[in-house]
Amino acid sequence: MKCPYCGSENLVWKDGEVVCTSCGSVIDRIYEHNMFFEVKPAKPTPKYKIIEEEIPISENAVYYNGSTVSEDSLLALKLIESNEKFLLIYDTIASLPMFQTKTIKTKLAVGLYLYNKEMFNKYRMYLQVSEKYIKKLLNRIKKKEREKIQKLLRSRVC
Repeated sequence: MKCPYCGSENLVWKDGEVVCTSCGSVIDRIYEHNMFFEVKPAKPTPKYKIIEEEIPISENAVYYNGSTVSEDSLLALKLIESNEKFLLIYDTIASLPMFQTKTIKTKLAVGLYLYNKEMFNKYRMYLQVSEKYIKKLLNRIKKKEREKIQKLLRSRVC
């Protein structure tokens, strides 16, 4: 085969076209008709579906030391920061698995109630927690377990 434009026999087949290397002319096109099907492997289905949507932040939430805290718990945080005894009470209750889902103010209120009821009554209004609610929480815990928590609080706080 020769190039019809320059007569050169230096022809190459590149990307389905016959091209003259001397003048660069496209002489012919060659098509291949191979039919094949590519079987794509199935994508593994994830165990958990990730939902990509924005989660609205409550208007009653405040950022405190890099964490989101409900506005209700700010007063409890101020108490904890201002008094080492409150910090020890809070840390003790927060370390117990049964109270991990409770708010900061509830943890502090439970700790105060178990440590010293007079102290609880003094700060109850400040924390905005009712005694009825605290008793309801503590009624879910066996008496022996409550006594253990009280001993733990007294040993750590005194």
